Amino acid sequence: MILLQNVFLNDKVCDILIDKNKIAKISDKISIRADEVIDCTDKAILSSFCNTHTHASMMFLRGIGEDKNLHDWLNQEIFPREAKLKPEHIYPLSRYAILEMIKTGTTCFTDMYFHVAGTLKAAQDMGIRGIIPYLGMDFFDDNKTETDIQQAIKYLEEPLKVSKVKKVLSCHSIYTCSQKLIQKFSELAKKYDTYLQIHVSETQKEVDDCVQKFGYRPVELLYQWGVMGPRTLFAHAVHLNDNEIQLVKNTGTTLAHCPTSNLKLGSGQLPLQKYSDAGLKLSMGTDGVASNNSLSMISEMKLAALSAKNQVDSVLAGKVDDIFKIATQNGFEAFGIKAGEIKEGNLADFILVDLNNQFLLPNNNLKSNMIYAADSSCITDVFCDGKALMRNKIIPYEAEIIADFKRVCTDLSA
Repeated sequence: MILLQNVFLNDKVCDILIDKNKIAKISDKISIRADEVIDCTDKAILSSFCNTHTHASMMFLRGIGEDKNLHDWLNQEIFPREAKLKPEHIYPLSRYAILEMIKTGTTCFTDMYFHVAGTLKAAQDMGIRGIIPYLGMDFFDDNKTETDIQQAIKYLEEPLKVSKVKKVLSCHSIYTCSQKLIQKFSELAKKYDTYLQIHVSETQKEVDDCVQKFGYRPVELLYQWGVMGPRTLFAHAVHLNDNEIQLVKNTGTTLAHCPTSNLKLGSGQLPLQKYSDAGLKLSMGTDGVASNNSLSMISEMKLAALSAKNQVDSVLAGKVDDIFKIATQNGFEAFGIKAGEIKEGNLADFILVDLNNQFLLPNNNLKSNMIYAADSSCITDVFCDGKALMRNKIIPYEAEIIADFKRVCTDLSA
């Protein structure tokens, strides 16, 4: 058991008992013999973040292909460099991505990338919650379709050693995946009681091309194909019309809002307040560093709040509590994880922040400070499933992780 003493929670100081992997008790004063007692004087406890859309191993592409739209960026800069990737590159790339996520307060991430075994192992070794998919992307090649299907089945059937990691499925997009692949992956997700994610309506071009090819908009098409539901996540979903919004709501499909990536690539702005008012299930993701260029959910929250207000010209849009919930609780809930709030019975995924940090003074509104003022320097400790991933800003093996990452970047740039 771990006892947090004198920690600031919901505008008052209290003690919190962590028993195994759960928050067991919250009280003004807890008198119990614990395995470890942590003095949290001048520290506050908050939920850690859940990053519901990223591409962890794209770390080697930070700063590549700047100032290009999505389709030129992908075809001219990203895809050619990704062709150099080998399976042995993925583990050190993913470990470095997870290092950055932990330092910025994330304890759960949803990935989408190649050579999935390396990312799976990195998540397990680093102790973070990983929603790790087998990625299908057949480029309408029937042989590749069958290979992806068989590999996905094999991936899902191999047992996991760590319960914090979930195996899921992912199709890249309707412009890189065939109908057969998308529908089969949806069927497999249901059969194996897991989740499916896909890039959807990220750009207006994607929507226009879909209408021209199929006669329907992307969400309308995916609804007809039977892939929507409470265990499906659409990344981006910037360009939805009213009918598509209703389809998302009716099916309980979750959307992953990636404001920085969307703005940086000129893809558009997800109408956050409109979607929220319509009752859609919203979460938040950073996307990969090639299009962000950061994995910080703190930065993502600020941009999400500001862009929401800017879109509708109202300070009542993108409220502090709503933004923080989208970045925390909503993401965990999308994947059936009982976390995202500091309350008894929830899983012990949390961060401790330094209330004397220059960005958190004065403490008039802690969540507001975290959204509009903070950066990673505010975070001192990160816990996932009751275990410390970072203590006093120190992550085990950090120097080794950085050295391995630099070695891989050198290899890939040769």
